[in-house]
Amino acid sequence: MNRSSFLLLVFILYTAPAIAAESHISYLEGTVIITRGQSVLTGDFGMTLIEGDKISTGTDSLAILEVEGRGTLKMRSETILILDEIEEVISVSLTSGGLFSKIKRLLGVGYEVKTPGVVAGVRGTEFFVAFGQTIEDTPDLWLCVNEGTVHVALKNTTDSVLVNEGEGITIPAGNRLTDPRFYSWTEDLNWNTDPDMGELVDQTDLDGAYADLRSFDYD
Repeated sequence: MNRSSFLLLVFILYTAPAIAAESHISYLEGTVIITRGQSVLTGDFGMTLIEGDKISTGTDSLAILEVEGRGTLKMRSETILILDEIEEVISVSLTSGGLFSKIKRLLGVGYEVKTPGVVAGVRGTEFFVAFGQTIEDTPDLWLCVNEGTVHVALKNTTDSVLVNEGEGITIPAGNRLTDPRFYSWTEDLNWNTDPDMGELVDQTDLDGAYADLRSFDYD
């Protein structure tokens, strides 16, 4: 199985004051587990997060993470995320599930998400990445942009494409880029990360979305 890296880099567009804040869990529902070295901890409201933490959400669970005052990450249920770096650059590894990322526009601050197969550079602040079904040897990947533009490229190749605001892309088995387009299932994505603004759980049926995806991407 090819386990090459998939990177999402957010490049900031204008100057803003540096923000000093620690990373923590700002909200959770259900079961959230933190693996820190040899310790396994139960996540709780306000719990401080450090580099190297592996955060896992259980069935019917979610977690919202505030990362160094620079970004908000919302983890769907049954998602595993590792905080690789959370200082000058925020770097995380998504190994299963789905992740919403909302990053503040700060000059010089980078953000990357690593998953198998692809490199994506982000010119914007809000996007969704998730693992899909495994139809070939490795899981498909989905990327949907809510704000800004994402440059998606297959690692170690010259194949690339721009995904604009409102568009999505699938990467079948992490080794082939499809054309960016509007997918009907993306209308159902819940981008909210603020408990005071209403429902937080994303109920999108990603498996059901394959009826839409196959119409374009599995001919």
